[in-house]
Amino acid sequence: MKLSPRLNFLILGTAILLAMQWHTWWFYLNPPPDFSHGQVVLYATDWCPYCEKTRALLATKGIPYKEMNIETSEEARSQYQRLAANGVPVLLVAGEVVRGYHQQRMEALLDAWQREHKPTALTK
Repeated sequence: MKLSPRLNFLILGTAILLAMQWHTWWFYLNPPPDFSHGQVVLYATDWCPYCEKTRALLATKGIPYKEMNIETSEEARSQYQRLAANGVPVLLVAGEVVRGYHQQRMEALLDAWQREHKPTALTK
């Protein structure tokens, strides 16, 4: 049975779109490991202005967090790579990953985390 050119185009286009978005499907099928253990972890560098904005956001909200410098710590770099990150900052909030500085998403996750946890001392 011969397929029409339109159907061939649709099948090929769908295959290309799925291939281009493979990482989205991969994250859906294989969620990233939770290195946070219910806490807030920031993967960052010293020089990144968006990392500084993330630090300021965390400080403003009074949220304790653990900072992992991906340039100076082998453990941090290894975890960062396993989270499939390709830029900084990466914020890990009780297993939820925010790649890049997305203030609204970060605030929503942090607010939800804050409702569930009573912040203690700020740790870095």
